[in-house]
Amino acid sequence: MDYQIKQMIGDEETHRYVLASRCTRPLVVIGVNPSTANEKHPDPTVRKVMGFAELNSYDGFVMLNLYAQRSTNFKGVHNKRDEILHQNNLDAIKEFFKTYNDLDVLVAWGNLIYKRNYLLDCFRDIANILQEKGRKISWKQIGELTKSGQPRHPLYARYDFGLKNFDIDSYL
Repeated sequence: MDYQIKQMIGDEETHRYVLASRCTRPLVVIGVNPSTANEKHPDPTVRKVMGFAELNSYDGFVMLNLYAQRSTNFKGVHNKRDEILHQNNLDAIKEFFKTYNDLDVLVAWGNLIYKRNYLLDCFRDIANILQEKGRKISWKQIGELTKSGQPRHPLYARYDFGLKNFDIDSYL
């Protein structure tokens, strides 16, 4: 799969809301927070997402995150949620997906969700937006959940784990 970005919503330094490749059948991925991927270069997580997408017959990806703050080290992510940043993330996601009817959504944040007490609420908000207007969502996870019950982060998962259905109702 070539790295051809159709749209990046955000900036190079502080935040990224959406990173979308040119495609007709994307795998939508919800990670924890963006690192360095931009319109020109993927980061290791996005490279791994591209591999999972290609191996599962998607022709591209849309990368979202629970929290839009860019940080190469999770220790740098805000301890307290920035409400404006969070609302801007939700608004960008809502606007981006307004013309989509059906989505395959891979949840992929690993145990990092435990590192900030606001991240589960961020997921609830994003899930509610994606499920608006009767949109049909096929929720996916990589392999089995972690021992602590979280969907695996793609960077730390082998391709042979495959994609499995994710039970969002039990999770939330």
